[in-house]
Amino acid sequence: MAVLPVSSRNLALAIDIGGTHIKAGIITRDGRLRASTVAETPAKSSPETVVEHVFGVIRGLCAESRTDLEQIDGIGISMAAFITADGVITATAHLSQEWVGYDLRARLSAELPAEYYFSLDTPAPTLGEAYYGAGRGIPELAYVTVSTGIGAGILVNGKYYIGGLGWAGGVGHIIIDENSSRRCEGCGNYGCLETFASKHAIILTAQELVNAEPGSQILALVQGNLERITPQIVCEAAQAGDATAGEVFRRAGHALGLGLVSLADIVAPSRIVVGGGIARAGELLLGPAREVVQARAYPPRIRQVEIVQAELGDQSGIFGAAAMVFHDLRINSPIEGL
Repeated sequence: MAVLPVSSRNLALAIDIGGTHIKAGIITRDGRLRASTVAETPAKSSPETVVEHVFGVIRGLCAESRTDLEQIDGIGISMAAFITADGVITATAHLSQEWVGYDLRARLSAELPAEYYFSLDTPAPTLGEAYYGAGRGIPELAYVTVSTGIGAGILVNGKYYIGGLGWAGGVGHIIIDENSSRRCEGCGNYGCLETFASKHAIILTAQELVNAEPGSQILALVQGNLERITPQIVCEAAQAGDATAGEVFRRAGHALGLGLVSLADIVAPSRIVVGGGIARAGELLLGPAREVVQARAYPPRIRQVEIVQAELGDQSGIFGAAAMVFHDLRINSPIEGL
């Protein structure tokens, strides 16, 4: 695969390796999705197992779209792990710990030589929304992913901001309640934002409230088995008018709002785009969050920040991975230590 000048790159292979799914697409420079697919990420599996799945996904995409790998101008990869610009994983909360120290670029290049770009799964959707979604034309932007984990990506003067120490944007680990009994699997602290508004947090809150309100539609939807509760089921019940389900999202949205207050007060973006799987609940989540920001952000001018839902949905990450290829965006230094 020949390395083309950035201005000549017109077709990217984009892959988003998450804690539960692998999403991938072949994307044109002007944002057309030639083909896309979603596959399950083998839970907590070894890097080799996941990489073999990735190769399978690539073969399937190329066959479906009748695209030869020689036509691809670069490969962008977003993943649920802290990864350097040259493809070495330094930490992860949602994948197997076997990934730490793994040289993903070397492994992929051995079978598929290409121009590779790597990113944590927060910068990628930020770039996706900035170039192709709800952040187009907004130079001072924050994107917040609310999913298995919670993180923020920040654009300053149109450029992705990593901070002096790298990895800026850890809004999911802002402490909301230090006296909480909820412990975060990722950071190990008690009462951070992820413990109140992430996927697992919503399930936990729903389980707690259903025990107190056994008449909730949530219980009927899961046939009485609390282990079957998912955010999607809670959202479905809330949209049908179930008060308990609505309260689950009100609490999650309120907690998210507290996190966004801190983000807005410090960064002062003109727009915050909220994406990720949980954000599909729309105003059930964003309404309470917006109320908190409009009541508590300071100085008052900060309360004018727009809080909107992501336009690209689950595909923000792959569009951002493609943007890295088209615009030659290296998110973190290749010399970062493990």
